[in-house]
Amino acid sequence: MAEFKHIPDSSSGSQNNVYCMLNENMRRIPSQTSQTASLSVGCLWCKRCWIPLTCGILFVILLATVSVSFKQQISKLTEVENVVANLTASVTLLTSDQQDKNDRLMEMFGKMEANLESKITNLTLRKPVLSCKAGWQLYLSSCYLFSSTALDWQKSRAFCGAHEALLLILGQGSSEWNFIVSHVNKLQSHWIGLTDHATGQWRWIDGSPYIMDSRQWEPGEPNNLAGEDCAELSESGKLNDGMCSNAFRFICKAPANEN
Repeated sequence: MAEFKHIPDSSSGSQNNVYCMLNENMRRIPSQTSQTASLSVGCLWCKRCWIPLTCGILFVILLATVSVSFKQQISKLTEVENVVANLTASVTLLTSDQQDKNDRLMEMFGKMEANLESKITNLTLRKPVLSCKAGWQLYLSSCYLFSSTALDWQKSRAFCGAHEALLLILGQGSSEWNFIVSHVNKLQSHWIGLTDHATGQWRWIDGSPYIMDSRQWEPGEPNNLAGEDCAELSESGKLNDGMCSNAFRFICKAPANEN
């Protein structure tokens, strides 16, 4: 604001001096006003721009952090992909190797099967036809003679030997026993090739041991009475130890003939 001062001056230029002072003051006021306005505008600009600027800086920092994290995740994902690829390759290799082994195994089994089938075919083609002499009964691979005459045990044994056979020797299986029992004359006893005469122990006439089976014997037999050293197949279809001098029918056994 202009301030007028009275400066006494007796000279003729006193009016001009007053004017000059006023004019100078007037020039100063706009300068100060302009400076204040500039400061006000600057502060207003700062207030308006610091929030976006701060947000921009924070966004750049966040973007950089996300970028680093993303790169790390990409790196880990790449490592996982490499591991999976390696595992896949290993599994593929193992599968291929296992398939090769299976193929070789199946090929081996195929050859074995073909060889076995060939052998079976050859055996079938070469299978002999078994037969027995007249009056003898064929069962499996043996021939059996059920005599119609009665002899003592020694003579029965000799008769079978003369026909290239043995007085009956039974195996451990029940099928042969059932065959014998079903074919004997149930009204008479039959000698078989079992005795304890030589050793006191029951043995077959070829020297092989007899395994005792009480189910095959009459109740209470063998009772080992004096002289009862030979086994007979009694009328009941059970064994009994009898006097070897008794005359009974007998059973001979011989291998079947191959034709």
